[in-house]
Amino acid sequence: MRKAQAAIEYLMMLAVALTMVMLVVRYVREAAEMAGKNVNSSTGQIASYISKTIENETKGG
Repeated sequence: MRKAQAAIEYLMMLAVALTMVMLVVRYVREAAEMAGKNVNSSTGQIASYISKTIENETKGG
């Protein structure tokens, strides 16, 4: 009976550990997606700013 109880406890701890890993992976994936979107947005804004600045300098200069 004690071996069966130990096996069940082991399986429960394994299930809890796997659940925690899945939650961490999900959180990290969401954070990475958000960071990627922010980088793309910032890159577009910087490129637009540089383009406008160059255009203004060539017209005015």
